[in-house]
Amino acid sequence: MPGEKILLVDDDPTILGTLTRFLTSQGFAVVAAPSGREALTTLQEEEAIPLAILDLKLPDFSGLELLAYVRENSPDTEVILFTGLGALDSAIQALRLGAYDYLVKTELRLPELHNIVDRALERRRLALANRELLENLKRAQEELAATRAQELTQIRRIGETLSRPLTVQEWMDGLLDLMWESLPLTLLGVRFQGQKTLELSAACRHLPHLPAEALERFDRWLDLQLQDSPSNPAGDHPSPCTAILQQRLLAGEVLGLVAAGRDEPFSAEEDELFHIFALQGEAALKNLLLFEEVKSLAIRDGLTGLYNYRYLHEVLTHQLEVSRRYDWPLSLLFLDIDDFKIINDTRGHPEGDLVLKALADFLQTHVRQADMICRYGGEEFVVLMPQSSKIQAFHLADRLREGIAATPIALSQGQVNITVSIGVASLESHMSGEDLVKTADGAMYQAKQSGKNRVCCPEGV
Repeated sequence: MPGEKILLVDDDPTILGTLTRFLTSQGFAVVAAPSGREALTTLQEEEAIPLAILDLKLPDFSGLELLAYVRENSPDTEVILFTGLGALDSAIQALRLGAYDYLVKTELRLPELHNIVDRALERRRLALANRELLENLKRAQEELAATRAQELTQIRRIGETLSRPLTVQEWMDGLLDLMWESLPLTLLGVRFQGQKTLELSAACRHLPHLPAEALERFDRWLDLQLQDSPSNPAGDHPSPCTAILQQRLLAGEVLGLVAAGRDEPFSAEEDELFHIFALQGEAALKNLLLFEEVKSLAIRDGLTGLYNYRYLHEVLTHQLEVSRRYDWPLSLLFLDIDDFKIINDTRGHPEGDLVLKALADFLQTHVRQADMICRYGGEEFVVLMPQSSKIQAFHLADRLREGIAATPIALSQGQVNITVSIGVASLESHMSGEDLVKTADGAMYQAKQSGKNRVCCPEGV
């Protein structure tokens, strides 16, 4: 809403001034603080600050220290952090501590900042409205008979259960368990579609005496409802249910459906409780998927979607331990696009980016699922191949080389063919992970010097 107050903290006067002017022009009431100490004073004196935008590194206080103070003393204040590329670990730690999001300073775009500010303030408004709704429900329930006590307990448990999960499966189990314990049901089911990171797409609870045919009919009915298809040919509710409560769940690209059924009609109170569970579950799922997305951004290359250099070295350390423990081979391919600078110079960097994306897509479709592909930097890529010998790695490298050379890449103005030089290395007893990468890198340079568009191994295959 226009006029909402924002605390902006940054020791860089240029950034502080620019963002203050921008946010003020968007109708926000900005309180600018050039230091952590002044920010702390503002937090102590101001009655309510809906949003704080904090620099992660300040000369007197760290952004994490200010975040801890806000979480303890002003829990309704949303927090967005500014960080540099070298402090992503601290930014992700801040998300775990309750920050809404973070922005990398070197990649900051004002429209992106505006969108994130709007979403953070909207989440705060929803949270406050949610809290008010729950408080009103609690006051109303306290006036009812003792039979309402169990419903109150379950409403309170929504937040406790759904704030703990670290995985989608834990979230789903928690939601279904809460609903199953709180409502007298015959069948309860959840369906999802449209998100690769979901660990399962369906789950169900049912009374133990139900025949398999009834469960299968309920499953089919859930699928049809999720797809907005007509009901089953008989046109009735899924046997043995004659009363159904259902609600769609939308979290980003995820579309879901939760449905509960039984023989007897639901009361108004039961209907309301069901939808409260569904709405709270939807909010918890959105936060969980957002957290998973942020984690993925920290380990993936922004252009190609492949894993980045930093994550490669984490995985490589683990794979070295596994390979030595079980005496398994471990190989690595180091690829470099031949004459890539010519493409950038003659066609422009946007076209060069299309080439990098196309190569990343090609690699993802032509290596094993067990292999890990990483954009090492610039036009260099690495394929880590667990349980693969040098000869197996060499054959894959040669197939990749031939396939890349034979596959034209569509650009905005015609097509282009590229070639790659590939170095192959396999783990030896004296090698560290860094040695393995350097050996493959050296073999790649040997391939370059030998004429490009070829595969080389140290000491042959």
